[in-house]
Amino acid sequence: MNADRKRKGFTLLELLVAMVLMVTAMTIIIGTFSTITRAWEQGSKAIDGLHHGDFVMEQLVSALRSAAFFKSAPEKYGFWLESRESGSSPNDKISWVTAGTAFIPRDSYLTRGLHRIETTIEDNKDGDESFAVRAFPHLADPEDAGDVDAWHISSIVKGLDCKVYNTEDEVWEDEWEDTNALPSIIQVTLYMDPLEEYGDPVEITRMVRIPVAPAVTAAVNQAQGGQGADKAAEEENTESSTQNNNQNQNKANITKK
Repeated sequence: MNADRKRKGFTLLELLVAMVLMVTAMTIIIGTFSTITRAWEQGSKAIDGLHHGDFVMEQLVSALRSAAFFKSAPEKYGFWLESRESGSSPNDKISWVTAGTAFIPRDSYLTRGLHRIETTIEDNKDGDESFAVRAFPHLADPEDAGDVDAWHISSIVKGLDCKVYNTEDEVWEDEWEDTNALPSIIQVTLYMDPLEEYGDPVEITRMVRIPVAPAVTAAVNQAQGGQGADKAAEEENTESSTQNNNQNQNKANITKK
């Protein structure tokens, strides 16, 4: 009877083994949960950053495609590019005249006409780098632009890089010296914080054609990896051939009459 009672208990060794197994299982569970939580947070941060970046990029592309230019006063409608570096990402400043309403508040008087936009990266009131926009009348003195309060669109975007395609040398350049004209095509890149510490920044890049700029050459189309020039030439040949056939048909009808 006493022997049966003794068998119903646990030895110290058995308790120690059970505790070790429980601690090991809890460590694995907590580690897995922590990894999943960290991955979820990084994924959410990446999605949030991309949403901000996409919004800023779409607005930027819309404003660039709405660029205005008049040869009567080219110095007032030119494209300005100042290539700069700030921290680990480029901090370019670009400016142009537009007729669109991108970045402009709905209640602003600038929505009713042409205005010059200036975009760059500046510190907001909290001291964080952010994508900043200034807008002012296109005929105003450019030196007065610094007196205009900046609209800080997104603190997620930490860098801005702009390159202009040189159609003669067929290269991308960081500078644009012809401030009395518009480039045909530019490349814009936005930089956001890296997903991991000490990692590479997240980038969003778009190439934009400016419709009112000089005609884009075949070299630019090749740089984009497209067949725009060949297609245009083919369409032109087809149109010319159609016109010749119509003329020949008209001559045949006249001869019959």
